[in-house]
Amino acid sequence: MEKLIYFWKGYIKIRIRGEQTERFLNLCRGRNICVRKLLRHPDGELTGIIAIRDFFLLGPLHRKTRVRIHIVEKHGMPFFFYRSKKRKAFFLGILLWIGLFIFLSGHIWNIYVEGNRRCSTQEILDFLEEQGVVHGISRKKVNCGRLAEALREEYPEMTWVSVKMEGTSLSLEIREGILSEKKEESTQNAFNLAAEKNGKIVKMITRAGVPLLHVGEVCKKGDILVSGELELKNDSQEVYQYQYVKADADIYIQYKQAYYHEVPLAYQAEVFTGKEKRGVFFRLGNWCLAFGEKAEKGFERSIEYHPFQVTESFFLPVSYGKIIRKEYKKTARKYTEQEAKLLSWEILQAYEKKLMEKGVQISANNVKIEVDHETCISKGSLEIIEKTGREVPIERREQPEERTTEND
Repeated sequence: MEKLIYFWKGYIKIRIRGEQTERFLNLCRGRNICVRKLLRHPDGELTGIIAIRDFFLLGPLHRKTRVRIHIVEKHGMPFFFYRSKKRKAFFLGILLWIGLFIFLSGHIWNIYVEGNRRCSTQEILDFLEEQGVVHGISRKKVNCGRLAEALREEYPEMTWVSVKMEGTSLSLEIREGILSEKKEESTQNAFNLAAEKNGKIVKMITRAGVPLLHVGEVCKKGDILVSGELELKNDSQEVYQYQYVKADADIYIQYKQAYYHEVPLAYQAEVFTGKEKRGVFFRLGNWCLAFGEKAEKGFERSIEYHPFQVTESFFLPVSYGKIIRKEYKKTARKYTEQEAKLLSWEILQAYEKKLMEKGVQISANNVKIEVDHETCISKGSLEIIEKTGREVPIERREQPEERTTEND
């Protein structure tokens, strides 16, 4: 730290000659003038470094001891600025940098959202944008109290919201509660649950509504599985009122799905020659400038993309990247029977994985893979268990007439 202070204030390396150098140093100590890194040479000379402020106090001591003082080197910021006084562009750049630093420190460049579960972070950021709070907004324009109140009004499930600024970051801490079931039900219309495909019901858990079909029964597409219409009956088992609710159930049906896929044994393989062509591009918004980019056949194209990231969550609409094109040649090749079957099996596995990513269960695989002349054929069916239950509106009936003793 001391070295940094010396460099900032500036210091001078001096050479001291004369017969009274010892007396000169004693007088310096008596006047609190610090000469650092003293070094005595064989010829009796002394060298050391001294602060600029102390150097101008050496005049009386120099005349009293009749020593000769020579400046050997000058270091530090004052001398740097003095030597650079003709470099106007340099100082202008420093001033611009300082101005830019002050400008950036007075704006919000990071927005953090924590504690949200029901509402996605992007949804909250979109709402903040509607309120005028975006990356780059001035800190003076952000009212944390009003912003927290607006979030609670927009999202009733947020029971507690804390908004605070920390440097150039805006932090939102959220606590979400549980909405009452009555409030949710009041905003939803009653409906039935209908089958989306033909199949056999293998599992049903009904939470609301009346099941019209049960486990083990076969349903067709469009059949009502759970009705949202409730019949209220009296002691005589006569319907005196109809009530309508939102049918809610987990229903799983099983059905067969046909599978067929062909893999030709002969194919064209792309073999890379090792030759590459490279280019670069610069993008500003929707405008793009590319160098070395040329559409050619026989080349595989890949891009390395590098956006300009100011902060963790803020990207400038400016990017650059590399364009790499690798040359290849097509060569006629042929799968062996074992390779074709392995490839067909991998394709089938990828197909099953894609189905399972949609929430589908595969209970049985009845696909056979055989090689026929020049083609490997995968043929058969998959037994699938899938959740079903499409919401369909209810046709409401007229309420029964209220029975009285006169009707009897």
